[in-house]
Amino acid sequence: MTAIEKATKSLNLDEKWLNEFEVDDVFNNGMKLHGFISRKPNHLYGAMAITEINNQSTLQIIYGTPKINYPFDKNGVFNWPSISYLEGYIKEDGTNVVAYWYKFKGRKYLSFKTRLTPVLRDSTFGSFFHMWEEYYEDNSWIKETILGNPNYNISFEMFGSRNPITISYDVSLDVKLLFGIDRKTAAILPPSGLNLLHANIPDRVVFKSKDFTSQYRKTQAELSARNQEKLTVEGMVWYAQTEDYNWGMFKLKPSEIENIHWTASDTIPKNAIWTTILNAYETTENPSVEDVVELLNEEYEAHLITKNMKRIEKLWCKGNEHMSMVRMVNFVWNEAKKRGFEITENKNATMRFISRFFAKKDMRKVGSIILKQAGLLNKEK
Repeated sequence: MTAIEKATKSLNLDEKWLNEFEVDDVFNNGMKLHGFISRKPNHLYGAMAITEINNQSTLQIIYGTPKINYPFDKNGVFNWPSISYLEGYIKEDGTNVVAYWYKFKGRKYLSFKTRLTPVLRDSTFGSFFHMWEEYYEDNSWIKETILGNPNYNISFEMFGSRNPITISYDVSLDVKLLFGIDRKTAAILPPSGLNLLHANIPDRVVFKSKDFTSQYRKTQAELSARNQEKLTVEGMVWYAQTEDYNWGMFKLKPSEIENIHWTASDTIPKNAIWTTILNAYETTENPSVEDVVELLNEEYEAHLITKNMKRIEKLWCKGNEHMSMVRMVNFVWNEAKKRGFEITENKNATMRFISRFFAKKDMRKVGSIILKQAGLLNKEK
């Protein structure tokens, strides 16, 4: 049986949903992983079938952070399961990181992945690996949580002004625990069910009302009130325990955020396309407009994407231009570091060096890119 056949059979997926990968595990020197990762937007989103480690055949299934759906359909009709208990946690807006284990020659290895990549990595658009490594080394609660829940992969969110997406944060870099993912079944367990001591957990609310639709709209309005002056909260994830003791997840976003990602018309919102373009660059170093369309396919129907193709292509050109600037800025910034310039120690000298490589009209944008990634932008205000 070929590797792809093993992957499709073990994940019970058609080959069209799988992307092949071969990567060096930056968290474990000398370990090379080969396999396939799922793009199917359901509970298998981001799941991996590792089929080779260091060129030796294996088959290890790694479950990741699943797609979280709204509790209503495209017509706005709510469809709730039989819920016995309901709690919600504030949703942060950053990069999802999943801690997982794999085995090789009788030894277990701990590694970390984003939703659609097998191993967390730096790119010319963001230092995701180094940001995670920096936080991980300084905050023992992450490893404590991982080791304290050996039957679960653990999902985290890494966010802050150094990792900007939609929400503007005052904190430069932070990580919150999201939930556990059963390593054998992919079943989800919220923080309240995990073995925790000092974990950094999002704000939690336990809901008593059994009128879930009214409670949903009430909570949505409360979150919207917090976004009146500027966007400070992306939403909430509801964890619903059903009468058979299984957990389901639903996303709740305030209307101003929901409108970015959801449309009842024939137009895909501009901000939804833009965010998808940024996500494409998080997933791969050199994405194409086809990669963006592939990600949009997970949220929108094909006829809607076709109708918006000119808009998507126009925004793609702007996004590609912006990310090319980010790539160039990071290249020059790395050169500055090699020559002893450190933005956190001597901002003026560092920016003078960097300004030699850019037109004067571009320096405001260049400075913004660097200061955000260095976690200094809010300190400049």
